[in-house]
Amino acid sequence: MVPKVSVKEGIADNQEHTLEHKRLGEITYRDEDIITLPQGLLGFEKRKNYVVIDREDYYPFVWMINTDDPNTSFVMVNPLLFHQEYNPNVTKRDLNEIEIDNPQSLLMYVIITLKPDASQSTANLRAPILINIAKKLGKQLVLLDDQYSTKHRILNPK
Repeated sequence: MVPKVSVKEGIADNQEHTLEHKRLGEITYRDEDIITLPQGLLGFEKRKNYVVIDREDYYPFVWMINTDDPNTSFVMVNPLLFHQEYNPNVTKRDLNEIEIDNPQSLLMYVIITLKPDASQSTANLRAPILINIAKKLGKQLVLLDDQYSTKHRILNPK
């Protein structure tokens, strides 16, 4: 079952939308809030448009929710908050694909898996998500080296 997504008339070319998320409830966003990942995410290639929800009560986590199917959502975090040495190989081509011309516009997140026992929660450091916040474009990198894990513990890493 796909949750309800409704559209309200807004200012020209910037309509207001509402979606219902199973954890966050009703979320209202505008066209200008949509982040497009032209290639989608690994395993979700057809899902290209997302909103990133950054709520104080979930800090340091943010939610990335697909605007077409809010059941497709991911919890993310800035990897530098728990792995200060994290430095994935981001190429000039990667940056060009999301039209980065100002490093201040670049955000990096990793998808996390939250477990009932918080000490078992993990982050996928092998597939970071880059977002050009100015151009509203994103890309998931898939790192081929073994330097980083897909299940890196975010609390008390060993």
